Amino acid sequence: MKIAIDASTLSTQGGPRSYLLGLVDALLRIDTEHQYLLIYNDPVHLGRFPAARELVLPGKSPLARLRREHLLLPALCKRERVDLLHCPKSSIPLFSPCPVVVTLHDLIPLDFPQFETFAARCYWRMHIPLAACKSSRIITISEYARRGIMERFGVASDRIDVIMQGIDRSMGQQRNAAEGTLIRSRYGLESGYILYVGTIQPRKNLTTLVAAYAALDPQLRQGRPLVIVGRRGWMTEELDKAIARHRIEQEVIFTGFVPDEELPHLYDGAAVAAYLSHCEGFGRPPLEAMTCGIPVVVSDTGAIPEVVGDAGLTVDHTSNSAVSAALTRILTDHGLAGQLRHKGRERARLFDWDEAALQTIRSYQATARKQ
Repeated sequence: MKIAIDASTLSTQGGPRSYLLGLVDALLRIDTEHQYLLIYNDPVHLGRFPAARELVLPGKSPLARLRREHLLLPALCKRERVDLLHCPKSSIPLFSPCPVVVTLHDLIPLDFPQFETFAARCYWRMHIPLAACKSSRIITISEYARRGIMERFGVASDRIDVIMQGIDRSMGQQRNAAEGTLIRSRYGLESGYILYVGTIQPRKNLTTLVAAYAALDPQLRQGRPLVIVGRRGWMTEELDKAIARHRIEQEVIFTGFVPDEELPHLYDGAAVAAYLSHCEGFGRPPLEAMTCGIPVVVSDTGAIPEVVGDAGLTVDHTSNSAVSAALTRILTDHGLAGQLRHKGRERARLFDWDEAALQTIRSYQATARKQ
C-alpha cells in the first residue's frame, strides 16, 4: 500500500509536530510492508525522513494553506496513485481521490473558542467537522477526545481508533551533568526552579500558575524562580498583567523557544513541573517531565488525568490556593517528591511510539479493507 502523510505540521511547534515526528520515525523503522510518501509545505524539511520518498507542496500563508489542502494535495495523491492519505492534524481535503485517515487531536477550538484567534476559530469551525464527518477513519489520542467526537458529531465508535502518543526514550536516559549545567546557565537558570513548558497562550492557564506561585511562602520562592519555556503565542497580555500585579517580575524567567535537544536538560533542573491547562487532548509536557523524573502538578480536566494517572498531583486548575498547596507539598515533602519521581518514570514507560505505530498501521489496514 502506498501511504501519503501530510507532513506540513513539521513547520509548526507544539504537540502536533511532536506527534508527527514520533509517529513517522516509528512507522519508517518498523514497517517494511508499505511505501511512505511524506508531503511537506517547505523544502527546508527535505531529508528529515530519508527512509521515505519526500515531496514539497508549498503553502504556509492562510490562503496558500487552503489551496494546498483542498486543491494541490488531492491532485498530488491522484497523480502519485496514492492508496491512502493520512492527515495528522485535524484537517482533511474537501475531496480526495483515495481514503483519508485523519488524526483528530481534540475539539478544543470548538469547545473553547474564546482561547483562539479569530482566524483560527474560522479555520477550525470548518475543518474539524469536515474531518470528523468525511474522513474514512479517525485516529484520536485519548479517550477524552474520542468521547467528545462521538457526542458532538455522532461518529460510530468503530470508526475511531484511540492511539495514545509515545515518548522519546532518550529523554529518560542519563545525561551529562556538566553539559546540562552549561545549557541551563545559557538561560540564566540554576537547578530547583518551578517549570512550565508549552506555548504561551490563554488556554494554558498561566495566570493561575503565576498567582499560585506568588502565593507560595516567600522563603520557599527564594532562589526558586518560575521558569516559562516556550514561544509566545497569542493573547498573552493578561499573563504580563498578572506578573506585574503580583510584583514578581524578577522571579519569572521566560526562556523563549528551546530546541528539542536542549529541552531535557531544562526538565532535569526543575524541582517540579506544572501544567494547569483548561483543556488538552493529550498533554505532552507532563509526560516529558515524568520521563525525566520530575514531579508534576496538573489540571483535573481534559485528557491530562488520563495521561498522568496517579503519578502526579491532580488539582482544581481554577484554584490558586489548591495549586499553591500542591506545589508546596512537593517542594517541602521530599518523600512525596521521590515517590512521584519513581511513579512518573514508571508511568511514562507505558507510552511507546513503536506500539503507536503498530496500532496506526492496523488503522490504515482496516481503512483499506473497507474500500
